[in-house]
Amino acid sequence: MRGLAFLASPLSASSRKLLTAGFDLWKHFELSPFCLFFWYNGKNAEKEKRVTAMGADEISESFLNELERKIADYTRKEIISRGWDYVSQGKVSQVKQAGSLLIGVVSGTDFYKVILGSRFEDNSCSCPYTGWCKHMAAVYFAAIKQQGGQPERAMERLTGAGPVKVSWVEKAQPEQAASLSAAATVGLSEDASPREWMDWMERKYGQTWQGCRHTLHPLQSVLSALKGSARDWPKPLQRMHWMYSILFILEQAERAVRLSDAFSRYYQEMSFTRMAEPWIEHYYSLATQLTADTEEETGLAWRDALAAYLREQAGRADARLFRWNQLYFGLAAALLHNAEWREDERLKLEKLLEAAGPPSSASADSEDASAPASSQEEAGTSDAGRNFPLTALAYLDAAQGEDSRAVERLKQTPPEPASALALEYAKRRLESREWEKFQLWMDYLNAIADGKRGGLLQPFLLLCREADLAQQENPTWQRYMIDKMPYSYMAVADLLLEKGSFEEWADLQLAMGLRPDELDPADMRLIAKRAPSVLIPLYHQAVEGWISMRNRQSYRMAVKQLKKLEKLYVAVKRPEAWKIYLERTVAKYQRMRAFQEELRKGTILK
Repeated sequence: MRGLAFLASPLSASSRKLLTAGFDLWKHFELSPFCLFFWYNGKNAEKEKRVTAMGADEISESFLNELERKIADYTRKEIISRGWDYVSQGKVSQVKQAGSLLIGVVSGTDFYKVILGSRFEDNSCSCPYTGWCKHMAAVYFAAIKQQGGQPERAMERLTGAGPVKVSWVEKAQPEQAASLSAAATVGLSEDASPREWMDWMERKYGQTWQGCRHTLHPLQSVLSALKGSARDWPKPLQRMHWMYSILFILEQAERAVRLSDAFSRYYQEMSFTRMAEPWIEHYYSLATQLTADTEEETGLAWRDALAAYLREQAGRADARLFRWNQLYFGLAAALLHNAEWREDERLKLEKLLEAAGPPSSASADSEDASAPASSQEEAGTSDAGRNFPLTALAYLDAAQGEDSRAVERLKQTPPEPASALALEYAKRRLESREWEKFQLWMDYLNAIADGKRGGLLQPFLLLCREADLAQQENPTWQRYMIDKMPYSYMAVADLLLEKGSFEEWADLQLAMGLRPDELDPADMRLIAKRAPSVLIPLYHQAVEGWISMRNRQSYRMAVKQLKKLEKLYVAVKRPEAWKIYLERTVAKYQRMRAFQEELRKGTILK
């Protein structure tokens, strides 16, 4: 029985599992021990052949990408952190790729053999732990380090919120690794002009977008490098440089989204915009820190270069992933205090508007904000070159208090890019209680807000509500809300309750055809306590509705509503009116025997 001597030798976890499966076969099919021996050796040899027969080629980037996704999906963060500790202490050795497998040895309380593969069943470790362990994470980090990449970046991705990707930026060309770690400052300094920096960024990182088919993570390393290149600059200049670096990264993302096919474009756009949110928030944060000390020497050149770049991006006619006009407004808001900049910028925008040519016939037809949405969209398509300068000039007009002129400019643009600006200034005028100017903005918004533009309608209704509460003698704001019915039903109902207009609230429910059992019980209790009489018509309507359905269950519901109605009549001290109503109802439906039976069961009829 020398062939079974392997049973006495120490076995790895994977070998134990294989042997257990063999014993199951032995029991089921009553195999001999020799058959079991040959079956085990064959299976083990097949696995070892996949592991050791192939050469140790360079570990491919796609393979590392796949492994990182698996580790992110199946490994807890604290286990990943322990794996990082192992690789940091140099406890991983002999990492190599053998075909579709990655093999490594980790030194812990013992030496553990780790196998990582693209197939789920290929992943194993000889340690006692069940599942993805710290040794597997350690081997993955060691593989990245062995390739000349940045395992610390992988650690950040796996233990913090963020997409999972090993990008070409992190790979092993020595000159690239050096440029990233040294913040990519070769040949340029703070004395270089913005144009030189912009050209250099394009040459150095202008093709990064090609590695962003499914994630924007390759851009994060580039952004970190670009920010690091200005680490020691004066703060005002550093902010300008960082702002442009973010804009450069966003433009790379714009290029990347064009790689997607029509089928997956929507989901990719949603994913990309979420990934870019922290960058955009940082951009706005930097913009708010721009002050007068920015406007010195080189800072003036950076300021003008940033504004020119944003004008170019916001004025493009093709579909854009990000709202470049809002990014422009973020910069402009910080510079509006400078009268010289305002006038110079106005001249540049007017030149852009002049270069775009006169408005098309579609634009002329839709100049009235109340024109049909299709006409406005057609105008937006044909006059794309005019939309941004008109919106930007409206922004400057409003900032200088020329609201009427600003609104007239916005009427010449499609609603989508203009609505955000209109909402912003309507809110400002409401807060400062400048009612005439607020009326201008609200008249414009009322004309373009409809059920098809939910992102505009809800903020518009909120402004109407706040204005009505602050200026209750003016019926305009409540009328605007009612005009948007049925989309504004909830907003109108909440406003009427807050104002204590219970009778109008009840009229609204009657007009909407709603029954008491369909309304918020808390609202019903409040009104039953404060103004019970207004609920009586609601219950009358509900009773008639249930009876008209003509089935036993609806008759039972009608009886329940009648009982509540009786309590309301008692609460308002009108018992005689209740008797008259009940007699008429019974007489009206006297031929409905089932209904009459339910009335008796419910003790409505004695």
